[in-house]
Amino acid sequence: MKNIREQVRHRMAQKYNWKRIPHSILEKLQRKLCQIIFLRSRVHFARNSTNQRIDLGIDDLGRDVASGLKEYANLLLSRGVKLHTLLVLGSRVKGHAKSESDVDVMIIASKLPGKSAAELTNIPQKILNIRRWLLLADAPLFMGIQPSGCCSKEEFLRWLREFKISALDAIYYGKVVYDDGFWKYGLNVFKEIKEQCGLKETEIKRVLLVL
Repeated sequence: MKNIREQVRHRMAQKYNWKRIPHSILEKLQRKLCQIIFLRSRVHFARNSTNQRIDLGIDDLGRDVASGLKEYANLLLSRGVKLHTLLVLGSRVKGHAKSESDVDVMIIASKLPGKSAAELTNIPQKILNIRRWLLLADAPLFMGIQPSGCCSKEEFLRWLREFKISALDAIYYGKVVYDDGFWKYGLNVFKEIKEQCGLKETEIKRVLLVL
């Protein structure tokens, strides 16, 4: 628990320091520009039907966030992303989101551009970061989707064993938008870890609630 609390303190300190930097005006202008582009592009998607189990509220254009995330999953698949699991995290699932809140997601996929690819191909890391950003961008939806955690299946399972808060937050609070069957396996792995380590689940969930 000490390690988990320390990770949460570090993450919250990063968020606090980021908010102190005067990016808010630029971010608002960028969001407004994206909304104008969205409205002009006439990209629309169906409202969330009543039989869907996930409710993530609406964004500042009145669009259903859950339906938008399903479109985002389809967008990633159309770009050739070998998507295993897409989870929504953060304020959208913890009950304190506003209509203009970002949509934090975790993407578990294979062969995403990243550090390992740089080591194998000698492509500069900056180039791979740009490729990754373009691949995961939510255009033309412009819903403020933020991939706050992107990893392979192997990385996610390692994060679980190392008690990384991003993986624990996904386990305890993440809501599944898309899954090819991996998530059930991940939950079973974590069940074994819990039994071996005797985790205090209630306390962990309380500590992670602020993320």
